[in-house]
Amino acid sequence: MKMFSFVAMIIFLFSLNGFAKDDQPTITKTFEMKEPGSLNASSSGGGVTVQTHDQPQVVIQAFVRKNNNLLAPNDPMVKEVLEAFDVNFSKNGSAVTAIVERKMRMNFWNNLGISLTIIVPKEMSCKVSSSGGGVKISGVKGTHDFSSSGGGVHLENVSGTTEARSSGGGVHVTNQNGDVRLSSSGGGVTIEDAQGSVFAQSSGGGVSLKNIKGNVEASSSGGGVNVSGECGSVKAKSSGGSVHVDIKNLSKNLTLESSGGGVDALIRNGKNLGLDLDLQSDRVNIDLQNFSGKAEKDRVKGTMNKGGISVYMHASGGNVNVRFEE
Repeated sequence: MKMFSFVAMIIFLFSLNGFAKDDQPTITKTFEMKEPGSLNASSSGGGVTVQTHDQPQVVIQAFVRKNNNLLAPNDPMVKEVLEAFDVNFSKNGSAVTAIVERKMRMNFWNNLGISLTIIVPKEMSCKVSSSGGGVKISGVKGTHDFSSSGGGVHLENVSGTTEARSSGGGVHVTNQNGDVRLSSSGGGVTIEDAQGSVFAQSSGGGVSLKNIKGNVEASSSGGGVNVSGECGSVKAKSSGGSVHVDIKNLSKNLTLESSGGGVDALIRNGKNLGLDLDLQSDRVNIDLQNFSGKAEKDRVKGTMNKGGISVYMHASGGNVNVRFEE
């Protein structure tokens, strides 16, 4: 299918009447889908939002703004804004492209922008990026890659293998189903409710992972690290704050390190686990049972219940506290 050309776009725009409302797009383009597909979307003129519906269609809505005002489809200033961008709305097989890119000769002092809202079937693998605003994604299922250098990344009810990055804000995820890899240099990383392996890294804030069902690897140089859930293994490190974990179903290993605070671990259903302990800080607090090894105020090294699962905790900025609860 041919590219949605600039000329056709202008004809479409000037065939409409009326004034823009807050929720009325300036441009709408619809593509019919016969099978699960993929979306490649990016904007250097504004943010990108992806939502889902139950229709076999991809609907691209472009919101054209000048001086922070949303333009109506028939506004003469729409042509001026579009001339400042390369716009490609097209479909090739089951692959849909929605790209808005600033032209190099554009005067960046002009307050012009085009943001996108794209409505897709639920089974849609997505590659979405923005350098002009944030990225918001909800409801999609597939293999995904999201990034933003102009704002944060917000994901909700996303299924499948997912990677998300932001240098313009934080990364926030709710109800993720599938392995996820997150990183941010512009803010913190937060996840609430996730099933699958989690990798989270932040140099712009803390890392908070809540109700995780899967293995975790997390690190932060911009704040503390907090992890809770049913985690077979956890590796967490912070040079910007403390490390706190509250986990159950530990079965592989637990590695916690902090040079910016203390380490605090609550291991549920853990009293009878076989543990290989290596704990060190100014002060180590742990209720040892069936222990064999060396236990001092600042160092505990040995086994509980004959050993098995590696538990390594070191803190140079505070205490190491380990608690067991059923």
